[in-house]
Amino acid sequence: MIQAREAAPGGISVAELRVWVLLVAGFAYWGNVVRTARHGGAAGLDYVLEGVLQNGAFAAAAWALIAAWAVGAGPARRASAGQLAAAAALCLLGAVPSRQTAILVLIGLGVQLARPAGTRTGRKVAALLFALAFDSAWTSPYLLPLHAAVAPLDARAIQGLLHAAGVGVSGYGNLVAGATPGFGIEILARCASSYPFGGVCLAFVVTMLYQGRFPRRRDLPWLVASLAASVVLTELRLSWMALGEADFVWLHDGDGVTLYTLVAVAFAVLFPLLAARRGGGAGATP
Repeated sequence: MIQAREAAPGGISVAELRVWVLLVAGFAYWGNVVRTARHGGAAGLDYVLEGVLQNGAFAAAAWALIAAWAVGAGPARRASAGQLAAAAALCLLGAVPSRQTAILVLIGLGVQLARPAGTRTGRKVAALLFALAFDSAWTSPYLLPLHAAVAPLDARAIQGLLHAAGVGVSGYGNLVAGATPGFGIEILARCASSYPFGGVCLAFVVTMLYQGRFPRRRDLPWLVASLAASVVLTELRLSWMALGEADFVWLHDGDGVTLYTLVAVAFAVLFPLLAARRGGGAGATP
């Protein structure tokens, strides 16, 4: 809900200042999304839209909620010199074309909005900013070694699933082969079961706040269940892909990607919806 705010006399208000910094943070976030999208170096509006779509629907939904709540994200009193300086620093940091600086801007603005003196709307915006920052950091190239370390564990899980289904396979490290003669798959960092965790957490926060419920510690089991469902879905997909080249192409580049995405989104929404229903409605928002 957008709340009307009167401008502070004689200067810019804290609410207005936060809106401007949120705009800069949004440009920094989406600018890096488009800049790092896989489009072969081509340019144009269609490639910009493709980069936005590749980033996921929940990120777009998060920014839609931020835009809807931005006007109520700060008090109407006049911004102090320190607040103006902090806003200027965040804006200058956001001007650097880097994923890491965009993450720092999201965290810095989130900390300001989450302070005890912040408004209820400001704390909700802060939760979205922290979730966006976590998702960006979790999928950062700097954390790819972590996901690469999970890939061999995924390979062992795939072998166990296929052996239980009566399919003989073998593997070494992050490789799984043998279901079809001369065919095998290599599980890379971005294919590991841990890679979607940032997006799952973002989906959980977005769905909870959209339902009018602020995430709490008692919702942690539901978040863990959502992450576990994501792992199971990834292992099933990888196991299916390991059966043969046709299955691999269908699930990696064909219509199977759409099926996997729809099921993943359904699971990502299901658990926060259940948590919101068990924990109460809009009145439960702190």
